[in-house]
Amino acid sequence: MMAAGGLITPFAVTFYKDTVTTMLPWIAVMFAVVVCDLIAGLRKSLKLGVHISWSMAFRETMGKLVVYFSFVMMVAMIDAASEHTFKIALWGCLFICAIEFGSVISNILKPYGVDITYKGIVKIFVKGKLGVDDTDAAELVGEEENLEELRQREKDRWERHHKYRHGAKVEHNNTK
Repeated sequence: MMAAGGLITPFAVTFYKDTVTTMLPWIAVMFAVVVCDLIAGLRKSLKLGVHISWSMAFRETMGKLVVYFSFVMMVAMIDAASEHTFKIALWGCLFICAIEFGSVISNILKPYGVDITYKGIVKIFVKGKLGVDDTDAAELVGEEENLEELRQREKDRWERHHKYRHGAKVEHNNTK
């Protein structure tokens, strides 16, 4: 039993070192992307006049960091196990970066009445690639929301979260 452990240990240590070496740069990238999303989300809430709960913002950010850290660890281990043949860590982490980039862009554009949704992406695709005019594209995927509807949806989201966490209804300041 001890001989088997002695034979496996050098391989395990090498695998662990390779995994950590692959993982560390991507952990830094994931942290930077999540912080950018946090800042863009706070900016969006300020511009829309939505109440900002710092604990909610940081709790969601910490949740993302835990999920992304786990994801990076998983793809780094798979990448190390495949001897970096398929660059799984690269593609997996770029996929997460693309998702967060979309979130950042959405948070930046929401205060201006532009809501990036799957419907909006389909509308752009239908309009651009299939040559459909604006009214037909809007009819195909549904009408866009205006700024006040976006603001109300963000306030409702915060209120649902707050009510779930604290069991209380919170009134919003509608002066903005």
